[in-house]
Parts: sequence; structure tokens; C-alpha cells
Amino acid sequence: MPQLRLVACLLLLTGVSQISCQPPGFPQFQGERVDADTAISRALITTSLTEEGKPFHAVLVIGNAKPPYSGRIEVLWAAKQKYKIVLVSPTFSQTRIVNGEEVMEADSGDYYPRWIENFVDAILDPIPMIGNFRGRGGFVMLGPQITNSCLRRDDRRNGITDVTTWGDICFSGSKPHLQSVLTMNYGVEFADWKSFGKKEIARTYKTDVRDYQEIVGHLTTLEELRDTSEDLFAVKTRTPADRQITTAFVSTQKEESLVENAPTIDWPAVHEGKTEGYMIVYARTDRTGQVRETAKHNSDQPGLEDFGMEQALRYKFKPLVVDGVAMQMEMPLVLHFTSKIADPLPMLTGTELLKQISGCDAKLVSEIPSSGRVTPTSIAVNEEGKLTGEGYGPKVDVGSPAVLVKVNLALGLDCHFAPFMRNGTAWYYHGALLVSH
Repeated sequence: MPQLRLVACLLLLTGVSQISCQPPGFPQFQGERVDADTAISRALITTSLTEEGKPFHAVLVIGNAKPPYSGRIEVLWAAKQKYKIVLVSPTFSQTRIVNGEEVMEADSGDYYPRWIENFVDAILDPIPMIGNFRGRGGFVMLGPQITNSCLRRDDRRNGITDVTTWGDICFSGSKPHLQSVLTMNYGVEFADWKSFGKKEIARTYKTDVRDYQEIVGHLTTLEELRDTSEDLFAVKTRTPADRQITTAFVSTQKEESLVENAPTIDWPAVHEGKTEGYMIVYARTDRTGQVRETAKHNSDQPGLEDFGMEQALRYKFKPLVVDGVAMQMEMPLVLHFTSKIADPLPMLTGTELLKQISGCDAKLVSEIPSSGRVTPTSIAVNEEGKLTGEGYGPKVDVGSPAVLVKVNLALGLDCHFAPFMRNGTAWYYHGALLVSH
């Protein structure tokens, strides 16, 4: 069983209020109340290679050499405007030298993927949208035993809107370590910190793609760069701006004004939930405006997210041209869906549900016990038999056979749930049971 992670207080950057601390029954740890801007600055000085950093040579190896999500990034860094990057992946490679205002860039491939850029940013600029978080007020608790303390910004109102300023930053420890950064277009987790001079630098980096498929990168080399001579960073032939690949984040309003071809979408039926609503898909285009990469973000109907990601790849936009240069775009693409319910997910009760449960003292009862507190609960179990949710469910009628379990069993600590098979196919299902406290 994985170790429980102690969660520190979470506060909103929008200045609302303290949300939550350690759960009841857990020891309360003392911490330091630090304002948001100070926490961000301290985390960068502690764990960012480029914030008040010394010259370094780093190599990050991504994935397990299995395409397409694998690669290698090598960085030679002398200053924020003086560095060299060599990145190689199955679909895109780049050598880029920056020396002041001069840039040399050689690309293999016409599209720079977001997942690769996440790892590059993690090394060079670990909070790329830092302006969205600074100057917002708010506080966070930091301390030696506080392992996950977060600052969050969320400007959404009335449901799904423009989310360019949505995201959170999480810290651990007193210094603190930068544990994770998540925005609409960027998400990285940092772990396995080791000393590098006066800093503590993560050696493991995680991001995800599409439907939250995890990609891991390991910093296999990190050493001081002693040779920072001009020859190492010499730009012998400057690359014009129109031959460099750059990406701009655009708002919903901007991308809607650039739509060239919005495909007609025939949405499939769903098993439950909303049949009409909206979803946000992260979309990233190449320099011609064709969507090349999508990922899940937010939806009124989770069952349609995979389909929505595929449909978003059919979108074509007019190229975004800035100062005469065509750029890649990334955006919150809002899709409106209309569907219908078909083959509703089964709700199992009584003997039928009991057949699915093993490894715990679940039993059938016909009457609600007179002693103790009992709560009607609805569970959700996926096609692999994994418990995916628990909430308040329909009340069980007195006199009807119902499954009774203890509260810790309902949380899946001891109970095991078998896949529900229908005509040889495993189905996601719900179950209505009683939980005794």
C-alpha cells in the first residue's frame, strides 16, 4: 500500500481563504506562513538551475527509448542569454545556441511538441507563466514536515471560460523545494532532489500527454561547466526569425477569430451524465495553423474527452503571424457537444453487487442496523475492477437486501472489486451499498 502523503494547507492566490490542512486524526505540523511571492522566489533560488545559478552542463534522458515519447536533451548554460541546447526525439530534433541577441537554430521536423518543451522549460524556466502568479497576494505554509503546500490561481467564472490564468504551484519542505507546476499549457512534477553546489536540483521530472499518460525524464548528468568561452557559444550564422520555431499561447477569443476550418462533429452516445455541454481541450498547432497535439483538460462529460481530443486534431486555423513571422499556437479549445444516453451503466445492488466484492467482510442485510451510524453510498468501479469513486448514493429501502461494509472497506483498503462482465465484455459499473461507521 502506498504511503500516505501529508498534505499542508492550501490557500488561494485570489485571496479567498484557507481551504484545508491535515485530515482529522493526523498530527498537526508547525510551519512558516510565507507570502506567495516570497515562496516562489525562495523555491527558484533553491531548486532552479538558472535562478542565480552557476554555469552547468546537464543531460536529461526522457522515456525508455520507445517512440514517440522518448528523447535526450543536453544543455550547456552560462547565463540566461548565453546557452546551447541539443535535443533529439523520434519526431523532432533541434540545436539552438543563444548568445545575447544572436540565435542559431537548426531543426529537424516542422513541429515542436509541447511534451518536449515541458522538459526544456523544467531545466531552463521551471515556472514559465510566473507572471500569472506573482503579485496576486495570498500565503502558503512551509515547514520541514510539510510535503505538499500549494498556491492556486483560477479566474474562471460561470463554468468553462478562458483559462489562460488557471494553474497552481506546489512546494515541499522549508527551503522550499519546487514540487510541481501546473498551468493550462504546462505541467511538470519534480522529485529526487540532490545537492548541486548550494542548490538542490531534482533528478526526476514527470509530465503527461493526451489522456494523462505519464512521461518521465531523468537528469543523468549534472556538472559545473568550467569552459564558458565564446567559442562554445559562438553563433557563426544567425538564423532569421522566420526560420526559428516559436510558440505563442493565445486566448479563446483570439483562436476563435483565426478558425479556418471547424469540423462538423458527430458526437457518440454516452452511458451516463450530461448529454449537452462544453469541454476544453488543450490544442497546439504547427506554424501553418494545423492542430498537431491535443490533451485532456476539462469537460462537462468525461466520457467524451477522448473523442473530443481526436476531433480537435481536425481543426485548422489561419497562421498566427507576429511581426511577419508565423508561429505555432497553443490554446484552450472549447468544444460544444450534444449526445444521448445509450446502454446506461449498470447499478448493482444486493446479491448481484455482493458477487463482485471479495477480501473483506461484506454481507447482505435486510434491515438497517439499529446501532451505530449507517450511510447509503454509491461506488464506481472501472473495467479493470478498480474503485474509482465513492459518494452519496440512493437510499436503500428497509426490507430490501443490501450490501453492508465498514467504512474503511468502502474506501478500498481491504475490499476488492471484480470487473462486471456483460456478454463477454467488462463494463464500468456502479454499486449501491451501506457503510457502517
